[in-house]
Amino acid sequence: MTVPSAKRTALEKKRAEERATHLAEVAKLSSRVRELEETNTALGKAIGLLHAMSEEEPAATPAPPDQSNS
Repeated sequence: MTVPSAKRTALEKKRAEERATHLAEVAKLSSRVRELEETNTALGKAIGLLHAMSEEEPAATPAPPDQSNS
């Protein structure tokens, strides 16, 4: 069975369009992954800084109990 030239050309064109659409989607998703990885790195650094800052601060002294009503 042979496929007519016009039909083969139409199929090839459709496949090329689908391939271009898929490549664009992959590029978009790859960009989003990079963005999320950068956000994750920034959040990790912020959490690390918060931990470092909390270690440097002295422990809070508890407030003395209220003696006014005894």
